[in-house]
Amino acid sequence: MVVGDHTAFPYRSSSYITSFFRRCELDYAHDGSTRKRWANQVLQELNVGSSPAPDMPASAILRIVSELFEPDDFDRAKELKSRDEALAAINKLFEREGLVAYFDNRGRCFVRNTGSGSSSAILRETRPLSREELAARTKVAAFLDNASEDEFTERLLVPLFQRLGFHRVSAAGHKEKTLEFGKDLWMKYQLPTGHWLYFCAQVKRDKIDAGGTGGGNNVANVLTQVKMAIDHPIFDPDANRKVLLDHMFVIAGGEITRAARTWLVEQLDAGQRRHIIFMDREEFLDQSSRILFDLELTERAGIDDFPF
Repeated sequence: MVVGDHTAFPYRSSSYITSFFRRCELDYAHDGSTRKRWANQVLQELNVGSSPAPDMPASAILRIVSELFEPDDFDRAKELKSRDEALAAINKLFEREGLVAYFDNRGRCFVRNTGSGSSSAILRETRPLSREELAARTKVAAFLDNASEDEFTERLLVPLFQRLGFHRVSAAGHKEKTLEFGKDLWMKYQLPTGHWLYFCAQVKRDKIDAGGTGGGNNVANVLTQVKMAIDHPIFDPDANRKVLLDHMFVIAGGEITRAARTWLVEQLDAGQRRHIIFMDREEFLDQSSRILFDLELTERAGIDDFPF
């Protein structure tokens, strides 16, 4: 199926096999030997790799299965190929392992364990960054070093949360500070059951510390804004009603010191404490380098730069 000798899958020559594994973020290049034998050896190596869950295949195998059903590959095939026929073929193999491959509503292929219900659609793995992702991390870090708080929010955080599956990701912006009530960003996330969870974020451009100095990044200032955000409901235009938030991100473009985290949670009661999720610079860069890989971060044109 990987090399395309199976009649239901697109044929891949040597160069396309290498390209396929590159798309799967796997550093393998076909060496010119028999295609099927070479691919079989690679898959055996990958099959003993780490898995995101005990009842699921290795992470690399899950990426390969997903990439096997890339629509462009089927569109470019010389002979007409059906993704549904290919899905049925791979499920004949998966059936004896208690697995099933399926398409989501966007046409992406995922794998589910028919016994436990675990799905590759909701499992997230922790893995080292690839060379390309490290380059993307450097690019995002350089942009963050010079970005304002609004640019950090609108050009980095908004697309990040959108690609993570959040809905109605809305930035308040500094023009609406009087209506913000401690929320620089609000969004909602739909659970598999259809229910909604509401989130907001308090965003700081630089380090958050507990050093006792003044300024907006001092943890005491953050505490005031956190309490304000928790106490004030969000208006959801989709439901046409006000709702209380479920969780609040405290996000910093710099470090959030351990002392600041400890002091902040100690000032909140048990009910408020469960709302808080911290994300500092390092965590944000690791997340964004994987998810905002293709994000365009060139500087926007100024007023005098428009050609009219």
